Amino acid sequence: MLELSRNAWLAEIDAFADRRCLEKRKHRRSPLASEVRYLHGWRWPGPEGHRVMVREIGVLWAQHVPVPFPDVPSSERDDLVELNATLADCVSAYLRNNGSADPGHKATLLKCLRKLRRHLGHHLGSPSPFYDAYDYHRRLLKVTELLVNDAFPFTAETQDQG
Repeated sequence: MLELSRNAWLAEIDAFADRRCLEKRKHRRSPLASEVRYLHGWRWPGPEGHRVMVREIGVLWAQHVPVPFPDVPSSERDDLVELNATLADCVSAYLRNNGSADPGHKATLLKCLRKLRRHLGHHLGSPSPFYDAYDYHRRLLKVTELLVNDAFPFTAETQDQG
């Protein structure tokens, strides 16, 4: 299974390199954010990828749900509580539908990813005293990346949608 996944990933990297060469010839110097996100984010490529990712999201979510919401900077509390509630709805729907996400969740999830990264980088990261909040939201970021990359993968056909 690992070898199949590795071969699928290598084929994706080769296809990315081919597309980038063509785009550079057309003076498009930067890859789309959606394509880079998909190539470098948390995911499992290959024929078993969807099954593995649904299972992993389920395991991580089961570990995440019982953990109480951590102490966070008061200035960020409302935004983080709302972010957690939004992601809980999206992840729960994904798991309830056996790994199928509502297309309407795509924009919401991508917005949540940006917010999580901003909070982790600016408000909860080092040298912040909010270690539990960092761990809590880092796990939430991984679940969200897995969900987005499984439910809304990058394809050459959908590159303008990401």
